[in-house]
Amino acid sequence: MKLISYTFNNTPSFGAQKGDGVIDLGRRLGDRYPDLKSLVAAGLQEAEEIVATADIDLALDDVQLLPVIPNPGTIWCAGMNTHSHYEEAKDHMHLKEKPQKPVLFLRSPATLVASGEDLEKPQLEPVFDYEGEIALVIGKRGRNIKVEDALDYVAGYTPFNDASARMYQISSNQITAGKNAHRSGGFGPALVTSDEVDLDTMTLECRLNGEVMQTMPLDDLIFSFAELVSYISEFAWLEPGDVIVTGAAEGVGALRDPMVILKAGDTVEVEVSGVGTLVNGVADQPAV
Repeated sequence: MKLISYTFNNTPSFGAQKGDGVIDLGRRLGDRYPDLKSLVAAGLQEAEEIVATADIDLALDDVQLLPVIPNPGTIWCAGMNTHSHYEEAKDHMHLKEKPQKPVLFLRSPATLVASGEDLEKPQLEPVFDYEGEIALVIGKRGRNIKVEDALDYVAGYTPFNDASARMYQISSNQITAGKNAHRSGGFGPALVTSDEVDLDTMTLECRLNGEVMQTMPLDDLIFSFAELVSYISEFAWLEPGDVIVTGAAEGVGALRDPMVILKAGDTVEVEVSGVGTLVNGVADQPAV
C-alpha cells in the first residue's frame, strides 16, 4: 500500500493512494485510529482488506498532503552513513576513519514539511543545503532486535530531505542547530509498505532544479537499514511511528567546488525507486 496523511476541506485524515485517487481510511477507521501513526501501530491488515475492495473517495489533487507521519515519535538520523559521503567529507572535516558504530542525531517533529511544501531557509544562514535520504517508519515496538529480524519491525519507506543549516552545523559545531532549522525536513509524499518494496534494487536520486546532485544505491550505506534498527534498539525502545533517516550520499552542496547553496525559488526532488518522489520548493524565512 501507498499510505498518505493529508487534509481535505481543512480536516486532517489519512488514506491509501491508488493511482490518482485516495481511499479515505480516516473516514472508515478514524473512530479507532485517529491518524496514520495509530493505524501503523495496530497493524495494517484491516487497511489492506479495505483497500483491496474500496472505491476511490477523493482525487489526489484535491487533498493537501501532510508529512507522511505528522506526529512521529523519535526521529533518529544517521550521520556520515555512506562510503561516498565519507570520502567527499573526510579531508574537509579531518576524519581519520569511517564510523565504527552509527553516528546518530535527533530531529524535532516541528522541522517536518510535506511534499509540495517549501523548505524554509533561516534568515541568518548563508549555506542552506539539501540531503536526499531514505527514511524508515517503525511499525512495531522492539528492543534488542537482532539484525536478521530488524526489517520485520519496519512498516515502510519514504523519501526524506535532511536539509541542513551548514553555518550552524559546521562553523559553530552545532549538529542539533544545523539539523533542526524550522521547516527544514521534507518527509513524504507517501509511506510505501515493506511488502511492496524491493530492497535489492532500491536507489535514490536527489535533483536540484532538475539537475542530478546525488545518486545512491543501497550498498553505499556503511550501516544497512537492518543494522541501524538493531543498533538503536540496543539502548532505546523503538516505537511505532518512530522514524530512522538513514544517510546521504556524496554530492551535498556545501562540499562541491564551487559550493551549491539553496536559495528561494529552488526546487529539490528526492526520488526513491519503487517508493516515490518528494518535491519541496525553497523559501526565505518570512519576516517575523
